[in-house]
Amino acid sequence: MPMQQKLGDILLREKLIDEVELESALSECRIRGMRLGEFLIAHKGYAEEKIYRVLSQQFSLPLMDNIKECIDYKLINELPVDIFKGGRCFPVSSDDGILKLVVGDPLDLDIIMEAECATGMIIETCLALPSEMSRVCKEVFKDETFFRETAGKISREFENKLQQDDQRQLSIDEIRKNTESEPVVKMVSLIFDEAISQRASDIHVEPSEHTAVIRFRVDGMLRQHMEVTRWIYNPLTSRMKILAELDIAEKRVPQDGRIRYVYKNGTYDFRVSTLPTHHGEKTVIRILKHDTTLLELEKTGMEQQEMATLLELIEKPQGLVFVTGPTGSGKSSTLFACLNRIRKKEINITTIENPIEYKLDGVNQVQINEKAGVTFAKTLRSILRQDPDVILVGEIRDSETAEIAIQASQTGHLVFSTLHTNDAVSAVTRLRDLGIPGFLISSSLLGVLSQRLVRVLCPLCKKREAISDELKLRWSKTLGEIPFTEAFFPVGCPKCSTSGFLGRKGVFEMISVNDELRTMITDNASEAQIRTYLKKNNMRTITQSGIEKIKQGITTPEELIRVVLVDTIVK
Repeated sequence: MPMQQKLGDILLREKLIDEVELESALSECRIRGMRLGEFLIAHKGYAEEKIYRVLSQQFSLPLMDNIKECIDYKLINELPVDIFKGGRCFPVSSDDGILKLVVGDPLDLDIIMEAECATGMIIETCLALPSEMSRVCKEVFKDETFFRETAGKISREFENKLQQDDQRQLSIDEIRKNTESEPVVKMVSLIFDEAISQRASDIHVEPSEHTAVIRFRVDGMLRQHMEVTRWIYNPLTSRMKILAELDIAEKRVPQDGRIRYVYKNGTYDFRVSTLPTHHGEKTVIRILKHDTTLLELEKTGMEQQEMATLLELIEKPQGLVFVTGPTGSGKSSTLFACLNRIRKKEINITTIENPIEYKLDGVNQVQINEKAGVTFAKTLRSILRQDPDVILVGEIRDSETAEIAIQASQTGHLVFSTLHTNDAVSAVTRLRDLGIPGFLISSSLLGVLSQRLVRVLCPLCKKREAISDELKLRWSKTLGEIPFTEAFFPVGCPKCSTSGFLGRKGVFEMISVNDELRTMITDNASEAQIRTYLKKNNMRTITQSGIEKIKQGITTPEELIRVVLVDTIVK
């Protein structure tokens, strides 16, 4: 079989590019992590049709025009809808166990394998322009997403089973029976599957007077996905509570539970929390995936400078390391990435958490239960009798826990923990506020990592533009003079569900405590004095870390303004 020709060679042969421009483009592709064709279209102004005619020749795939007229819409309804709603492929025909698909990316083997597994058919492909695939996708799903359509059908199916005049108080057995009815089971599974497929970190089920809203948090932002009627809201909430092993009869007090859920061969841990509100119980579900490959420091977005410092600290035999930031800034993920890095060594690692978020083999994890008297402080005292080498304390929020953690870090233990502070320097002030003397802080503290999460631009549709006057004004009010004239901005495509963003990465600042800084902490130097010292020693702030990611085309100026607190920047 002859070797497949390279795209660049075909472009040269067809005289669509010269050697100098090709070499320059290939170099840029390596830096940006992009393929040659998409780079030439997105950044060099090459016509999409010309590139795709060459790709058609390269992969020996026919290039289809006017795909809207060629799609078999009956197959879209008959086959699993998840395959098509992202606009990555559409069905053209089905005959004798062969399914013909039109695709916008000839190398998207994942969608081809997904279609094979879901249909059990042999897949043949042809090619279409991505812009046309995106346009047709929007037209096919313009009225309602299939998620809403399916949810609406399930909701109507359930309502038809109910007697409209049955307004009496249902018994527990009747509630349980309703939650086990097929429409309710289908609806819960549909919501869970859709949330996972949309990369949601949380599911919110929020009741109002006549309806309930289902919202997903994706890349840190809440998005409304559908509304359901009160008819199905109550059994829906009860079904989720039953799966989480909560008391469905108790609706007056908050409850917490867990669900183990399997989706497409992946195992997920759902943390379920219910809260009584005026219109009924609000349910929030945190989605956590059991995948230790997610807990790698290289995937946090940390730059080499901070990474090298952190890796040096986590190899220390004793001392205290903090990760700080507001709720939802990725502190736990970073800490567990640190543990994941060192857990295979011949050491005893124990964690104290509330609740346990990530489960790691080889790590002893303890769940806090304040109602039963199992507090951070009491558990930490007990753990010290278990001969640990490394201890992770989920959060230090009171003087007793802080004192025990300091003592542990001075007696041969490496202690990791979190603090809710705006920046790294504020961690010292927070420990002082908890009553820890400066000389104890200075002798224990190894380093502090402060972080935020910014949304990452979709690499397929991001676009470089000049900075607008409005953005320059917003930036100058908080950050001073803007250090660039151009940046990448979101556009939106099927790959990123038209949001323009795909995932999140961290922006960081790292303090490693040296002898001079220890002396300053012992002498109770102010935050301003410590910041001045760190600035003179070229510590890179969160703002500077964010600016670097903007210059690299990873995120946008608006994202940095959104997630970094102004007080943190101007001090």
